[in-house]
Amino acid sequence: MRAVTPKSMVLDLLRVAPRARAVPIRGLVELGALFGFHGNAVRVAVARLMSAGLLESDERGSYRLTERATPVSRIVDEWRLGEARRREWTGDWLAIWQPRRAPRADRRRSQRAMQRLGFAEGLDGMWVRPDNLAASRDELERRLGDLGLGRGSELFTAREPSDALTARWRTLWQTDDLVAGYESALRDLARSAARVEKMPRDAVLVETFMLGGDAIRVLATDPLLPEQIMTGTERHALTRAMIEYDELGRAAWAQRLADAPLEQAPSHVFPVGQPIGQPNA
Repeated sequence: MRAVTPKSMVLDLLRVAPRARAVPIRGLVELGALFGFHGNAVRVAVARLMSAGLLESDERGSYRLTERATPVSRIVDEWRLGEARRREWTGDWLAIWQPRRAPRADRRRSQRAMQRLGFAEGLDGMWVRPDNLAASRDELERRLGDLGLGRGSELFTAREPSDALTARWRTLWQTDDLVAGYESALRDLARSAARVEKMPRDAVLVETFMLGGDAIRVLATDPLLPEQIMTGTERHALTRAMIEYDELGRAAWAQRLADAPLEQAPSHVFPVGQPIGQPNA
């Protein structure tokens, strides 16, 4: 399981709380104690997130996410769509050309943006992925821009690359790692679901936060490759299992956060970092 920090805890809890009902700082401090965080550590995390423009406060000292914090969150929340995020692949590739003279910080932001949508570096300065995402071209361009794709980048369709290049591009993703991630998450959810009814309530909150978050991270960072490169069997199984586990976790958290009922169970997946099954070097 990935480590939870005061920052990630605050962001994850606010991500799944209704935006119309900001969460008071005292509630965040109380929840932080479940993970062993001192109140001051939570307050410092909130202050830093405010300074970064990711949180906003109302007059009562309660907090919610800003629009700046939502692009990754929207991608994460689409895990429930499962296979509807893909469409049939006809063999075309999406490609993004990167300006060579962009500042290093801009290049890093661009790379993170492309990785979050399943792109991998196919040629020097050009990132590719199968053209099988259900989102329209306009939507993909908007998402990439919101995620930090640098100015001057060009998104286009690559048709009929050479057989050698096609064969190389098909191996850019570590599909064995992706499958292993799904299998591991499925085992963890099954074990947890079988034991949570006998666990203390606070322990249930922590476990569903951690294990549910790990499973959603697997689903949210999957490059959504076509069947010709990687079957979606494991992803579909984990999506179904996580929908059931999410209901279990949400019930536990709803009791704990009666003043701010959640729209789904909290999950430690914000921000989405380096995707599992990351591109091969």
